[in-house]
Amino acid sequence: MSKLHSIKEQTYEIIKNKILTQEFPLGSRINIGELSRELSVSNSPIREALSQLEKQGLVITTRNSGTNVVSLSLRDRYEHAQMLLFLMLGAYDYCRASGRTGKLIEKMEPVLARQKEFFAVQAVYEYTEQATGFDRCIIEATDNQYLLDLFDDQAPLFFLGSLFGHQEGESDWLVSMRQHEVILRAIKNGDHALVMETLRAHYYKPVWDLR
Repeated sequence: MSKLHSIKEQTYEIIKNKILTQEFPLGSRINIGELSRELSVSNSPIREALSQLEKQGLVITTRNSGTNVVSLSLRDRYEHAQMLLFLMLGAYDYCRASGRTGKLIEKMEPVLARQKEFFAVQAVYEYTEQATGFDRCIIEATDNQYLLDLFDDQAPLFFLGSLFGHQEGESDWLVSMRQHEVILRAIKNGDHALVMETLRAHYYKPVWDLR
C-alpha cells in the first residue's frame, strides 16, 4: 500500500472500488476476516472504511447478517435519483442566475467528449464514470464546496445504480448521452427551460417509479 494516504483511506478506496467494479456484487456479503488477510491490515481500518461506505449507502450492516453490499431496489434507485435531481436543478439555476454558464460549458465539453469515446468502444465502467462526471460539472461550477462534498458523497451510490442500468443494454447508454448533448446545447443556446426539462428526464426512469 502507498504511504501517501492513511491505511484507512487506502482500505476505503480498495473496498469501494471492489463494490463499484462489482467484484463485490450487489447484495453480496463482505467478509471482514478475508479482507483483512487479503489487504494485510487489521480489522480496525476495514471496519472504519465500511462505516464510511455505509454512510454513503454502498453497504448495509445488520446484527444478524453482518455487512452486505447494497441491493438497490427500484425504489432505492428512484428516490436516490430524485434527491440528486433536486440538487442538480438548484445548482444549475444558481449557475444560470449568477452568470456561470460559460464556465459550465468549458467544464462539460471535454467530459462529454470522453463519454462519447467510451461509448464508441463499449467501455461501460469508464463510460459511467464520465456520465457521472458530466453531472458533477454543474455542481462544480457553483464553486460551493459544501455542495460539491454532498454530491461526491452521494456519487458512488448513483454511479453504482447507473452502472447497473447501463449494463441492461446499449439503448440506455445512448439515451443518457443524448440527454447530455441536449443539456450542453441548450446551455449554449440559453434555453434554460430545456435544460431543466432535460435534467428532469435524465434523472427520472419510469420503471423505477413505484409511487
